[in-house]
Amino acid sequence: MEGTRQSLLKQIVDWVTSTSGGPQHNTYWFYGSPGIGKSSLAHSICAKLHDQKRLAGAFFCRRDDEKLSVLRNIFPNLINKLAGIFSPFRSVVANHLRNDPNLTPESMRDTVFLDFIRALPRHPKHSLVFVIDALDECGDAKGRPGLLKVLTEAAALAPWLKVIITSRPEVDIERFFDTLHIQSSHLRYDLARDEEAPSDLETFARSRLGAVALARHLQPLWPAESLFNEVLSQAAGLFIFVETLALSLERSSDPTELLKAALQGSADTGLKPLYSLYTSIVNRRRGDSKINDKFRLMIGVLLATAPYRPLCDKTIATLAGVELSLVQTWVDDLSSLLYRDEGANRGIRVRHLSISDFFSNHCDVSLEDANVRLGIASLETMTNQLSFNICQLEDSRVANADIKDLPFRIKENISDALQYSSLYWSNHVCCTSDNGNERVWGCLREFFEGLYPLFWVEVLSIMGVVPIGAPSLRRLVCWLQVITTPVFHHNIILTCCRTAIRPSLTEFKTLFVSSSPSTRLSLSALHTFISRHDPSCPHNHYHLPSSLRGLLKPSRCKPGSCRHGQHHHWNGLDTIVLSTA
Repeated sequence: MEGTRQSLLKQIVDWVTSTSGGPQHNTYWFYGSPGIGKSSLAHSICAKLHDQKRLAGAFFCRRDDEKLSVLRNIFPNLINKLAGIFSPFRSVVANHLRNDPNLTPESMRDTVFLDFIRALPRHPKHSLVFVIDALDECGDAKGRPGLLKVLTEAAALAPWLKVIITSRPEVDIERFFDTLHIQSSHLRYDLARDEEAPSDLETFARSRLGAVALARHLQPLWPAESLFNEVLSQAAGLFIFVETLALSLERSSDPTELLKAALQGSADTGLKPLYSLYTSIVNRRRGDSKINDKFRLMIGVLLATAPYRPLCDKTIATLAGVELSLVQTWVDDLSSLLYRDEGANRGIRVRHLSISDFFSNHCDVSLEDANVRLGIASLETMTNQLSFNICQLEDSRVANADIKDLPFRIKENISDALQYSSLYWSNHVCCTSDNGNERVWGCLREFFEGLYPLFWVEVLSIMGVVPIGAPSLRRLVCWLQVITTPVFHHNIILTCCRTAIRPSLTEFKTLFVSSSPSTRLSLSALHTFISRHDPSCPHNHYHLPSSLRGLLKPSRCKPGSCRHGQHHHWNGLDTIVLSTA
C-alpha cells in the first residue's frame, strides 16, 4: 500500500545505488511469516526500481501456478528480461544459442547463466537488480539451494548485479544463507522486526476499514477505537489478517456485529489469530454434517488441483461430485478467502498461501485422500466423456492447424473437466501410496481394457499436448511397480490393470515415435497410416494393436490426390504408423 514501508524502501534503494568501496553485499534476503507483507514489499521494490531503470527482472513464485512453482523456469525468465534491457548480454545469449541451437529451458543448466555473465564484454553503467518473491513457494527443499548458489555466485561475480529474495524462513533457505562461505556477501532482514511495521499496519487498517465504512454507509470513525485496537492486537503484524477481515466485512449485512464476532477469542500470538479468523469465516458458511462433507470434497479438489491449474466452478463441481449451485454459493460467500481469477478462465484460487495451509490443517481435508478421489474422478470422466472423433471433424485430410474453428470445437465438445482429466489423471492416481482402494483398480481396468486410451490420444492431439502421453503412462507403470505390495500381486484387479497398461504404453510408443514425418501424430486428429511392408496389412489384424480393431475404415482421399505420402491410409483415431517389425 502507498505510504507504508517507506523507510525500508529507501534503505533498499540506497543499497542498490551504493557505489562505496567497502564490502560487497550483493544479495539481500527478506523473510517473515505468512501474511506479513513480503509480496507487497516485493511489488513496491519492483515499482521503485523500474522507475529508476534498475530492474533487471522479477519472478513472483506461486505454489498454485504450474509455471510459477517450477524452479527451472526462473533463470530462463530472468535471462530473457536482462537480454531485453542490456544489448551486450543479449548478444552473448544469441551467440550461445547459435552455437547450441538445441538448448531449451528444460535442458539448460542453471550454471549457463554464470557463463553468460563471464562472457560479457562490458558491464552496465549502473547496478541492475533481480527480484525473486516467495521463493519458498517454488520447487522443493532439495532444489532451492542449488538455485540460490548460482544466484549468489553470479552476484559475487558481477559487482553490477544485485539480487533480492523474499521468502518464509524455511529451513533449507535459512541453512543456505547460514552456511555461505562468504558471509559478508549478503544481507538479511527479518520483517517481523521492522520498527515501522506497527505504524504501517495501523495505516493500512485505517485505510481498509475506512473503505468498509464508506461502502456500508457507516460512521466516518467506524469502528470504535476499542474495536480498532483489538484488530491491531489480533493482527499481530500480519497485513493479511486485516485484508481478510476487511473483505469479509464488505459482504456483511451487519459489519459491526461481524467484527465483534470475528474478534472473539483469546489473545493468541503467531498465526493462531489468523487461523481463528479463517475459522469464523468458514463456520458461518457451512451447514450440517452432510453439507460439511461436500464442502471438504470441494476444498480437496481446490487444493489438489492447485499445483497444476485453477479450475472453474463447474469443473470443481464435476470432479468433486458436488452440486454446482453449492460450489458457486461457497465461492461467493467465501470471497474473503477465495477468488475467481479472470486471467485463468475464472479459475478459483485462494487469496493467500496461508489459506491453503489452513484448509489442509484445520478443515480436516486430507490431500492424499483428495488425490485418490481426483484420480478416480478423472478416470471416470474420461470413460464417460471420451469418444471417437470427439470434435466431429469432417475431413481426415486436414491437419489440426488448418481447422479454423478447432478452438470452438474443443470448447463445445471437450469439457474443461475432460481436458483437465486428460492432462493430469496419472498425476493424481500416482500421488498417493494408497494401493488398497479397489475403485482405483476398477477405474484403471475399465479405462485400459477398452478403446479409451486411443480416444484419450485423440484428445491430446486436438489439444496439442501429445508429448505428455508417454510420460503419463510411464508414471503409472512406475507407480504400480513401487507401491504394489505382495498382497496385491495376486489380486485379479491389479493383474488386469498391469496387463492392460503395458500394451497401451507399447502402442503409444508405436503411435508417437513411429509417426510419419509428413503428418505426425500431433498434427492431425483423424488420420491413420498403415505401413506398406505387408500389402495385406489393412485387412490383417495380426499387425494391429488390439485397441485399433474396428476403428479402421477406408479413407475418402482419392487416388493421386492425397498429400500424405506413399502409404495406404485409412480413417481412424489419429496419425499412426504401425510397424510390422
